[in-house]
Amino acid sequence: MKEQKWCELKVESSLKNLEVIGDFIAETMHNFGIEDIKDIFDVQLSVDEACTNVIEHAYSGKEDGLIWVKCGLSESKKEFIVKIIDSGKPFNPDAVQTPNTEAKLDEQKRGGFGIFIMKQKMQSIKYAFSDKGNELTMIKLLH
Repeated sequence: MKEQKWCELKVESSLKNLEVIGDFIAETMHNFGIEDIKDIFDVQLSVDEACTNVIEHAYSGKEDGLIWVKCGLSESKKEFIVKIIDSGKPFNPDAVQTPNTEAKLDEQKRGGFGIFIMKQKMQSIKYAFSDKGNELTMIKLLH
């Protein structure tokens, strides 16, 4: 799969930057000619969840880390690709238990909902780890 062009945003690992990231996603998708509101919302929500996890877990809430968000459109223009890169602690998504969506709210265990949401909204989620950092790649099949 070839990507035509990448747009990139670099921000500090602060929860206040989630709005900046969400705006970047919407603007980038619009610039690529993607107008389907559901597709834009699904990507924004998934990226918000992923970046929140990076901030809270990879960087343990410290605001001195960096997050790179890179977006591209596949050559076929049918897939929107998002890469989130950080240099925080590695994360194994397979170690996170899938939440019980049938349980009452007060019986829910904390955690796991972000990954669950990302898996529901995106068609592909892949994690890669190296000495250069962590990279999450998510793909949204466009309508």
